[in-house]
Amino acid sequence: MPKRLVFSGPYQVEAISYADPPLGPRQVLVRTEWASGKHGTTTAMFDSGVFKGQRFDQDLRLFVPDETPMEPSGFGKVGTSGVGMVEAVGAEVTRWRPGERVLARMDIAETNILEEDQLWALGEIDPTLALCIEPAYVSFHCIRESGLRYGDSVVIIGLGALGLLAVSMAKAAGADRVFAIDPLPGRRKLALEYGAEAAFDPRAGDAPLEIHRATGGAGVDVAIELSGVVAALQDAIRSCRVAGTVCSAGFYQRDAQGLWLGREWHHNRLTMVVPHGCGWGHPPRDFPRWDARRAHEAIVSLMRQGKLRAPGLIDPVVRFDEVSEVYRLIRDEPDRVVKYAVRFS
Repeated sequence: MPKRLVFSGPYQVEAISYADPPLGPRQVLVRTEWASGKHGTTTAMFDSGVFKGQRFDQDLRLFVPDETPMEPSGFGKVGTSGVGMVEAVGAEVTRWRPGERVLARMDIAETNILEEDQLWALGEIDPTLALCIEPAYVSFHCIRESGLRYGDSVVIIGLGALGLLAVSMAKAAGADRVFAIDPLPGRRKLALEYGAEAAFDPRAGDAPLEIHRATGGAGVDVAIELSGVVAALQDAIRSCRVAGTVCSAGFYQRDAQGLWLGREWHHNRLTMVVPHGCGWGHPPRDFPRWDARRAHEAIVSLMRQGKLRAPGLIDPVVRFDEVSEVYRLIRDEPDRVVKYAVRFS
């Protein structure tokens, strides 16, 4: 029987066997060759206070009391994206044939079953770049929904996969000045390679003050916060110029101790947005012109044209039976993992 990964506890994964159900008429069975997982948000939720005694009611769009404990499986699949070969198709599938290589949002499993319109042809796209389709979706909407415009200045805070891709996209979108903030030196180095003019360690000094000094005292037009750390949101607020925009894409797991809304937030009259791609059950702000399908199509097209690149971002690449060690590194040596990949063949 095929195997897939599941969370068995904080920073712990294990392989379990499963059986694929029969294909629906428009479904495609893919034999997975490469896969990757989302670890920042998922691992943070193991220690989260957000869901303690609460659940999110999608009809009310409110958190409401609920004492039901959340099990590890409730945090979603281990995997987020994958590359593989079509092995079988449903009776009504017209877009795909067995033997074609595809990319999609997939689990870290030996096989994945997807609807035929949830796949894209791999073509000449490097498989490790294709694995970035899920984080690129969030970064893409950070750039679009923050209102970043040609000639603007921006700081990206939190340089995981989402943040590094946001650095690259901001530069490609015409940002005049791009700054970055992260405590991990390896990630700051990548940000510089992706186009940031300076990358600051928030533990080494007052990074927002340095950004104000670098911009003649004004601060940046847009601050994009992707770490999910409240102190980083405070840095985003402090980095902005008067009437600037904070794009808050981090998933904050505690109450907001240390967030001083009576300081720069109040006096500089800032705007804050949470971009599409974060949370559940909402369309992009420019829906219906843009929806999830169009956004994914655009990301894949930019990859295919070489306009969206991510050299060095996928690291490490491991075998299926080595993923447990990756989660140990994420916990104990985070500078050694930006976004990992599992290679099945």
